[in-house]
This record gives sequence, structure tokens and C-alpha cells, in this order.
Amino acid sequence: MKNIHKYILIVLICGLIFFILGYPCRELFKISDTTEVRIVAALPLLFGISFGFAGVLGCAIANLVADIMSGYDAIIFIPGFFVQIIYGYVPAVIWNKLRKNDKNKFKLDKIYKNVQYMLIVILDSLAAAFMVVSVIKLKFDEHYFSMLSANIFFNQFITMVIIGFPYLICASLICQRKMRKKQKKSTKFIFSFSLNEKFILFFLATSIIISVAFGITSYPSIALKYGENNLYLWNYVYFYIGTLLNIGIWVSLGFLYYMERTVTKPIESMSEIAKTFGQNKDIYERIHNTLQKCQKYVYFTSEVGKLARSYQEMATELDDYVKHLTEATAKQQKVHTELSIATTIQRASLSKPVNVEGFDNYAMMRPALEVGGDFYDNLMIDDDHLALVIADVSGKGVPAALFMMVSKIVLRHNLQHGLSPAEALSRANDELAEHNVHDMFVTCLCGVLNIKTGHLVYANAGHEKPFIKHANGDFEVATLKSGFVLAGMEGYKYQEFEVQLQPGDTIFTYTDGVPEATNEKDEEFGMERLQKVLNESKDDSIRLLCRKVRMAVKEFSGNAPQFDDITMLAFKMK
Repeated sequence: MKNIHKYILIVLICGLIFFILGYPCRELFKISDTTEVRIVAALPLLFGISFGFAGVLGCAIANLVADIMSGYDAIIFIPGFFVQIIYGYVPAVIWNKLRKNDKNKFKLDKIYKNVQYMLIVILDSLAAAFMVVSVIKLKFDEHYFSMLSANIFFNQFITMVIIGFPYLICASLICQRKMRKKQKKSTKFIFSFSLNEKFILFFLATSIIISVAFGITSYPSIALKYGENNLYLWNYVYFYIGTLLNIGIWVSLGFLYYMERTVTKPIESMSEIAKTFGQNKDIYERIHNTLQKCQKYVYFTSEVGKLARSYQEMATELDDYVKHLTEATAKQQKVHTELSIATTIQRASLSKPVNVEGFDNYAMMRPALEVGGDFYDNLMIDDDHLALVIADVSGKGVPAALFMMVSKIVLRHNLQHGLSPAEALSRANDELAEHNVHDMFVTCLCGVLNIKTGHLVYANAGHEKPFIKHANGDFEVATLKSGFVLAGMEGYKYQEFEVQLQPGDTIFTYTDGVPEATNEKDEEFGMERLQKVLNESKDDSIRLLCRKVRMAVKEFSGNAPQFDDITMLAFKMK
């Protein structure tokens, strides 16, 4: 029901406009008993394009009413009603078919669209003249090739050009505004035209203005000669205007076609090339499309050719850059994969906690990079002795990780052969220093615990001093001398220290990544904060103790990057 009401409303509005503009011409601009200057001759086609059959029907009904009011016989106005529908609706259907793939069917932004419209206008004007004369022949003796048929043709052609082009431009702007509003986009710049449209509109407007101005200025001189014969008078005026319109428009379209091929279309293509780089496509496809589009214009000697060559050069350079970047990325990915494997290997090489009756032990390591230089180890030397090792290799990354693996293997080998902590460190020092071509070194704290008696023997090779907590006491820094680092000097002998552990005693060891961790203000975590955290967590399990220290360091550092490996090893006598 709503569509029917809308259809009727379109018929009424189109008919009313046609009648209001057309009926006065029958009295004011009458040419003969059967025709007049019809400024509304273009409306059936234009309303047909805009509103379909409803627009044409409104015009046909209005023309029928006007014919009846003008006193025409039924033999004239009844066939005239159908003629009006045919020459209005058929070309409108043809135009809409040609524009079926266009979002805006009124837009005259290409030369071929203007050519299509002009051809439709000429053919429709010929058809209208033929059909109207056929209707007039039903009552009057009239020839097809007469002054009357020429008058109808020119009237139809001129009004379709002079009224049709401005109408389509206005309709295009309205349609464009509706589309942007529907897409919820800004309509601020809706009345802007493309460069091609500006050229077309300028030359069309110029042709129309010159033709109409010439017709108006020639009217007095023609009127002197054919003043009493309106048919001859208007035929000559129409002829002058129509001829100039045809010459002006077709010459303009020819020139515009040349401009479109050499200027506007290449510029639009260059604009499309710029858009290509913003599309969500493969970069190689975008480069290929750019080179392909530029190829057509690179040999132009105009500014368009310079722009095309610039785009081509840019695309070529970008292609080379992308290829180099792809190769670099592939190499980087390979390195990353290798580092991931190295990380997995290093983590797998770290010892699992040894379950010893009467003792708890826990260790953790967080490297600053994919792989680190810190390590810890615990192993049963025999049924009564447990070896505990924590060490820190100078540097970070792959070199430190490789030196760490060598150091760990050497130390483990020495301890497994029953060497004391001091002897194990001395021999490891000699072996590492012998082949230390890059002047790397290792700090290490090594101890052997008698799990039956709680007697601990340990030696220190330049490592951080451990914290010791006795039962019902607080964590305190152990008082011991630090020896020289491993791999620093051959022949160095290390000193051993002994401590007797009692039930409830805990030893916490760590690498320098813990106290030397920095925050965004470049402040260090420090030994005091570490001791405070340890004492606040002294009653917790050693696993929870290590994790609380790690969280305290992480919270202190904030967004500052971790610059050194963080490793902790703790054990407690139950």
C-alpha cells in the first residue's frame, strides 16, 4: 500500500510540473494549430530516467489534459497520450540499462556517457517527430518531411540538450549526497567535481550558452523576414540553435575525448596507483599492479609521463627493498628459530631438583635474552653427598650460553670424579683459561653437602655471597672470602669453607642479576631490598621464597628491560 501511494504521488507531482510549465506555452509560444515551443519536451525522458514509468505516465496524463483543454479532437489527444509514453519511457529504459552497473546513473563523468546521451536524444527526437506527425496525419494533410516535422525534431532535440544536461548534473549531485548520507559519511564536499567532470561541464555549458545566445540575437533579423509565419520563424531559430549545438557539443566531445585520454584519465590512473598501496593485498601484487598501470604512460612526454616514470621508479625501488627485507626477515627468522631451539636445549640441560630425604631444594633461571649465561646444577656424587652449583658467565646471549655449557660440563665432570669444591674449581679454571680466546670468565659458588650429617663444604670463585638463615633466625650474608673468577688466570687455587647445617637452616644463592636489577630511574634493587624480601618470606617454602624474590624484582623494575640473567638456588635442611 505504501508503494502504491508513493507511485501515485510521483505521477501527480511529475504531471503537475509538466502541466504548469507546458500549458502556458500553448498560448504564449504557439507556432501552429498543432504545435508550440515546448520547453517541457525533455521532461518525459528525464522523469523516466529518475522515476521510471510513473514519471513518464505523469507527463502523459498532464499532456492529455492540456490537449483536451486546448480543444484537440480525440483522434489527436488519445494517440498523442500513447506517443508521449513511448518517446519518454523507451529512451529512459535504454539509458537506465546502459547505467545498470553505475552507482550514480545520472553522473556524466566520462565522455562515452555524454556521447550515449546525445545519441539517445537525437534518435528520440527523430522518433518523436515521426510519431507526432503520424498522429497529426490522422486529421490533417501533413508530410513526414515538412517544416512541421523539422520543427518538432529541433524543439525536442534542443530542449533535451539545454534542459537535460543541467537536470542530470543536479540529479547526480542529489544522488551523490543521498549515497554519502546512507553510508553515514560527511556530505560537506558533496558539490565538488572531478577534473574530468569540470572539463566536460565547462565545454558543454559553453556550447549551450553560445548556441542559445546566437539564437536569441538572430531572432529579430529572422522575424523581419518571416514575421507572419511562426512556423518558418521558429524553424530557422531552431535550425541555427540546433546546428550550433550539434557542432559545439560534438567538437567539444571530440576535444574532451583527447583530453580524457591524455590528461584526465592518466591523472585518475595515477590517483588509483596511489590508492593501490593502501589496499589490503600482497605487497608484490601491489607493486605488480603499479608497474602495470604505469607502463601505459611512461612514454608520455607530458607531466603525466614524468609522474608515471616517478611511480615506476618508486615501485621498482620498493620491489628491491621488499626483496632485501624478505631475505633479511628470512635470515632473522632462521636465527630466531635456532635461538628457540637453543633455548629449549639450555632449559633441558638445567638439572631437575634432586629429592633428598631431610632436604628441600629449588632453583630457577630467567635469561635476559633467548639464551643466557647463568646456570645451576645439583647432582648426587654418591649415596651420601649432594653437589650444588650456581654460576654466572660474563656477557649474555649465545656466546655466554656456549661458554656456560662448557663450564657446566667441566665442573660436573670434576665433581662426579670425587674432587672437593676447591679442587673442582681449580681444575675447571685451568681447563677454561687454556682455551679462553675471548677473555670470558665465570663466577661460581660450588658446594658439596653431606646429606646424612648436614656438613657443607663450599668454595667461591668470585660469585655473589650467599644468604644463610639459621633456625628461628633471619637471613644474613655469609662471611667468606671470594676467590678469583674461573677462566681468568691459570694455576689459581681456591679456598674451601665449611658450615654445619641444623634442621631449619636455609641457604639462598643467586646471581648478580638479582641485586643489580634496575628500574626506570636507573636505581638498583640492591642487597638491602633482597635481604628484606628474604626475611619477610623466611617462613615460606623455598619454592615460594624464590618466587617472591622474583616478583619483588619484577615489580621494582617496572617497565625497565631486564638487562641481565636472573638465577636463584636455595636449599633447606628440614
